Amino acid sequence: MVVNKRCGDSQSKTEQIIKFAQKRFGQYGFEKTTMNEIASDLNMCKGSLYYYFPDKEHIYLAVAKKEHDFFVDLVREKMSTLTEASDMIREYVNIRVSYWGKLLNLTRLRHDYAHELHSMMHDLWTEFRIQEEEMVINILNVGITKGQFEACNINEYAELLLDGMKGLSMSALRNKDIFYLEAHEYDRLLRMINLFVEMYIKSLKK
Repeated sequence: MVVNKRCGDSQSKTEQIIKFAQKRFGQYGFEKTTMNEIASDLNMCKGSLYYYFPDKEHIYLAVAKKEHDFFVDLVREKMSTLTEASDMIREYVNIRVSYWGKLLNLTRLRHDYAHELHSMMHDLWTEFRIQEEEMVINILNVGITKGQFEACNINEYAELLLDGMKGLSMSALRNKDIFYLEAHEYDRLLRMINLFVEMYIKSLKK
């Protein structure tokens, strides 16, 4: 029983660290947040924080995973309320763009640092990509099964949707010193992605 209690306490403290770090990243971005500040927010000494996470990058990884898990749960919840595959795609895309924008705000990285962090997160992004492909494939299967979409190569079409959104998102960050979008830039990106999605849906419909 003592061991279980300690494990539970450790898990609770880890979740608390992630919660406070998520808030600070949201206010100041990854680069301007320090381990000292996260520890101070939690009324912990910096040394105690290292007991749970080896560095700030690993805390960010945990925050990113938390955000993605929330995104996946939200998509699944919304999909269960919809019957039209076209509406499922639109809802998925809107939630996905909002999620991406939130992650962008949490980092606010300079280009020269972004590559280092993204390299570290490669395995996590790969896992996320697989999950997202599965979600889009499921939506396409619903559309085809219900006769709402033409039969197609669902794997290729899933990749097309994800790669198209990624390409538009990266284009919005082109020539920017910091990976961050102002409100009007984000709104324009959302319009462009929605335009792409409507063309995508039109190509699928019978």
